[in-house]
Amino acid sequence: MAGEEPGFRQRMAKLGEYRRRHLDGRPSDHALARRARVAPTTIGDWLRGQRFPRRKDALLAVVLALEAEADRRGVVPAAGGDLLSRKRWSTAYDREVERRARRTQADAERAQARAILEAHEQPGWLVRDVRDPFALEVHRAIEDPCGDGSGPLPVLPVYVEREHDSLLRESVLGALQGRSALVILIGGSSTGKTRACWEAVQLLPDDWRLWHPIAPSHTDAVLAGLPGVGPRTVLWLNEIQHYLLTNDAAVGERVAAGLRELLRTPGRGPVLAFATVHPEGWERLTATSAPPHDARPQARALLTRVGVSARIPGQFGCEPAALAQAAEADPRVAEASEFADDGQLTQYLAGVPALLERVECASPMALCLITAAVQLCRLGHGLALPARALEATASVLTPDRVWDEHAHPGWLENALEYLSAPCRGVPGPLRLIRPRPGRRPPDQPLYRLSDYFLELGRYELRHDCPPTPFWAAALRYAHTDDDRRALARSAYERGRVHVSASVADGSDLLGLHDRSSAYVLGQDAERARTESALVKIGKQRASGELQRNAFMRYVYLRKEAHCLERLGEPERAASVWRELAEEGSRDAFVHVGRRCLTLGQRAEAERWFRQGAEAGEDDAMQALVFLLAEEGLFDEAAEWTERIARPAESGDIYAYSRLAYRYERAGNLTQAKIYFRKAIDAGLVDSYQDLVRLHYQEGDIEGARRLYAEGIEAGETTGPMMQAEKHGDHAEADELAFTALDHGRTVQPLWLLLLHRLRQPDTVALGTALARKAIDAGAAFTVKGVAGELSHDGHHRAVEDLQRIFDEVDDCGDH
Repeated sequence: MAGEEPGFRQRMAKLGEYRRRHLDGRPSDHALARRARVAPTTIGDWLRGQRFPRRKDALLAVVLALEAEADRRGVVPAAGGDLLSRKRWSTAYDREVERRARRTQADAERAQARAILEAHEQPGWLVRDVRDPFALEVHRAIEDPCGDGSGPLPVLPVYVEREHDSLLRESVLGALQGRSALVILIGGSSTGKTRACWEAVQLLPDDWRLWHPIAPSHTDAVLAGLPGVGPRTVLWLNEIQHYLLTNDAAVGERVAAGLRELLRTPGRGPVLAFATVHPEGWERLTATSAPPHDARPQARALLTRVGVSARIPGQFGCEPAALAQAAEADPRVAEASEFADDGQLTQYLAGVPALLERVECASPMALCLITAAVQLCRLGHGLALPARALEATASVLTPDRVWDEHAHPGWLENALEYLSAPCRGVPGPLRLIRPRPGRRPPDQPLYRLSDYFLELGRYELRHDCPPTPFWAAALRYAHTDDDRRALARSAYERGRVHVSASVADGSDLLGLHDRSSAYVLGQDAERARTESALVKIGKQRASGELQRNAFMRYVYLRKEAHCLERLGEPERAASVWRELAEEGSRDAFVHVGRRCLTLGQRAEAERWFRQGAEAGEDDAMQALVFLLAEEGLFDEAAEWTERIARPAESGDIYAYSRLAYRYERAGNLTQAKIYFRKAIDAGLVDSYQDLVRLHYQEGDIEGARRLYAEGIEAGETTGPMMQAEKHGDHAEADELAFTALDHGRTVQPLWLLLLHRLRQPDTVALGTALARKAIDAGAAFTVKGVAGELSHDGHHRAVEDLQRIFDEVDDCGDH
């Protein structure tokens, strides 16, 4: 058609190319994401033309930021500046929305007809039948402060819209036009996340369905029901961490993969998924880790690439006139508007001040009971807490003096009655879980901890590890086997090996090592573990079991090959890898190729790497990238890197930084900086260190300082940590090392600080103290890894000191 504009996505990609070529990639994806209130990866996808912006205001915010940067630099695009014209972008966006609506109208009509036909087979309930917000975990509100009998108030306070409501409303409108969507609201306890989703559901037609999978467990329910989910269904995924942050990461990954498949399959939509999550859960689920330690790539891809998210601040922000109108209509809103501290209106309505007052006035034994409940939940126990578990663990945590003075007969009943009583109409800090009709009642009362106290306690106690008697009591009285396994795993991650060994938590599923020796350090111990595993594998081979069970054969042979490599027997290891490769195991190709490289057979190595890469094996792709880079074939290396970083199922964003190092080694600092920036924009904040270093290396001191500040703002802590350590501020260095760990981003700063201290005789004591704190915080595996590196480098005194720490924390007599 004459005069037809280029496609919208091509225009977006052109805008991204303009930023790269003329604005030196500025503003960064992180800076633009803050303006548009989306994830940095979303910005990157927009400016590559890979995703369509769901919100016009977000798109225009990006254009405005680029226009400001171009004005600052005195640069204008070709074609009269149309590329940075917000008016042209607004028009183009509206046209694209209209085009998409026309295209999906027929699909939406077909989906509606299919939904009516299949409704009786789908999980969930019709939206018109869903009338109880509390059944969907919306918090109850405080009672009318006056109670003058002038008329009953609705069960929920008058609703006042905020910024995130526009995102929910747009997702509903898109679903009505046939587009599936996932919306995630991120916020602290009682900030209004679930209530906002409830209000969005009210916009849907009555013939839509709503499904809230929770029984028999969150993961069991969603995995069983997902295949039956049909078009015009809302998935209610309140506290999505219960579905994705599972004790066995593989289960959460299956859930995430199933949700991704549902949302991307045209014939099953439109489906609308509403999810909520606390900031800590979001950080853990979206954190990036280098393979093979990346346990949740599916969950990260679901939340950051498939879903759209909005953060809900603790302070209530809205139009003053709207709040005034709501306060006039609802005395509860009026009270909250007048008395809520720091603008925390929703928290006040949910009864947080009343809950805090209840706990502040509690007896010493009731306080110990609340602490026990927090410890149980944060260390892995499910939300249903048995009374006997609360009693036993609280008894352990109670100081002797308090126990002698206050543990009178009936203390448990009195404390539970006090803590479970409603506070101004909202449930108490510990509420009794009442069994539903038709279900077998539990053999003892079950209680649920208030979300607010769980969030508060999880942060306050994040570095605390209870004594061994607490673990013993918790494991003995846990509600379910899953709760018991999760607690055992948590104890194991904190070096409490003996107490965790009372439960088979899956960490030694194959029986290839003795768990009691897991934290015995040093090369001799590692060799003994490896030789023991080989003996057990040999027995399995001899029994013929590996010939009958293909899966066990694959697992055991991989383990055998790794053990042989650790023992310095590369020929035998290569023979096992070839055996696996001939059976079609994709991950074996890269190991065979590496052996060929060792023997100087580069062409043969490349053949194996390509075979694995073309089969989709990430490690083979990465090995091929390294080989191509060494041969100067950077264009092809870059193509494979993009495949590694952005495949259909998951992304290894470390691939960008690895290619950047190869460019740097080849002397191409320009390309090195480009790929370090790609890594940062994909979420790898560690690469700020490298960008700063290269700018210093080139003499660009101002640019290096600017990037240093930008990195700190983005959450990169290694640079500031080492500066604090250099100047003797060890407490500040400790805090920065744990900041990244606490937010689930990376263990790298903690690892580096431990190595730095334990390698120097005058700071070994500081290093062992930091190691003890890390073990108690659940990073025992990290400390063990540091010990392995120290042992390899000959720092045997430091390894002995770490061994003493592990022996101390595993002492069953601690109290």
